[in-house]
Amino acid sequence: MKVLKFILPCAILFSAACSAGDAGLRRGGDFYPGFAALKASHTEGLDYSREFYDRGSPVSVFAIHGGDIENTTARLARRVASGDLNLYIFNGWLGRKSGRLHVTATRFDDPDAVRLAASAVLGVSFHAQVDRGAWVCVGGANQKAAAMVAKRLDYAGFVAVTPCERLPGTSPKNIVNRPSAGGVQLELTLRLLASLEKDEEELAKFSGAVRQAAFEFTSTAAKKQ
Repeated sequence: MKVLKFILPCAILFSAACSAGDAGLRRGGDFYPGFAALKASHTEGLDYSREFYDRGSPVSVFAIHGGDIENTTARLARRVASGDLNLYIFNGWLGRKSGRLHVTATRFDDPDAVRLAASAVLGVSFHAQVDRGAWVCVGGANQKAAAMVAKRLDYAGFVAVTPCERLPGTSPKNIVNRPSAGGVQLELTLRLLASLEKDEEELAKFSGAVRQAAFEFTSTAAKKQ
């Protein structure tokens, strides 16, 4: 197992920067066109942090809008990846201004994230969406894997919709779709994210369902080779 990097944010020491609710959720266009421009304007370990682990897994899990950008998405990614799946997290630590650190998935080109994606068979990513209710829209380029994820979430008692019409996440430029078999993009409503944040049992059920589906897909793919 090769651990690439784990940088803790200085900002995590300041509770005010870490309790912005959904205020950092960006609803307009991106402030930066890509990761290089963001990096040039901010200090890693203070304004933002990254976690990336290459564990030699066929599955890479992403939360590119973690921290104060889209709350709970990073926690979900960590739970799904656990100690055996590849993991990449980008956390924003500007409190209520963290939305400016949002880089759309099709433009998110941190070389470390790209390498983790390119080395995997399947990608899984977590995002927040502003629709009403408590449900998740399951998209991504790999429709078969997305259907497996939606099915497992449904069995676990969650409302999962696929295909994802408004937020399909099917572009080949999307970081989650760069693995060889493409990826699955999960867009969770703020209400569902808040519920998972405060209920450990529900968080375990949700992340367990996604993990099970990812293993089912990669196991099936391996048998066909």
